Amino acid sequence: MSNSAAARACLLLLTLGFVLPACAHHGNAIYDMKHTVTLTGTVTQLQLANPHSSIGLDVKDDGGNVQHWVLEFGVLRELKAQGWKDDTLKPGDAIKVPVHPKKDGTHEGIVVKTISYADGRPVPLSPPPDQQGPVHVIHW
Repeated sequence: MSNSAAARACLLLLTLGFVLPACAHHGNAIYDMKHTVTLTGTVTQLQLANPHSSIGLDVKDDGGNVQHWVLEFGVLRELKAQGWKDDTLKPGDAIKVPVHPKKDGTHEGIVVKTISYADGRPVPLSPPPDQQGPVHVIHW
């Protein structure tokens, strides 16, 4: 193998080393993308972070038991550009949010399109135009 061929092979391996983990991270395979569950609950935590932000949400089931959910949504840079701050949602805020739940049945999900306060007021969240539609998930 010539030096240039070896250099190209090395470059290819390095590129794949960076690309494959990035592709794996952005998959939604763990979520049930065919089903949407709308949750109404009380915010326990908002974490604006990379690679994805999250909301802690306490939701009462039909028996009155509290289930703690963790909801993934948005990328920090995009949320900040839309005006989100660490206190956009505060502990104690009542919200309503549609999510695709995890396939394994744990109380985790990925936010679908919108978040509103329980009284119907929208929380400021406007995904880019290419992600606005009835089946798109917020995952900038």
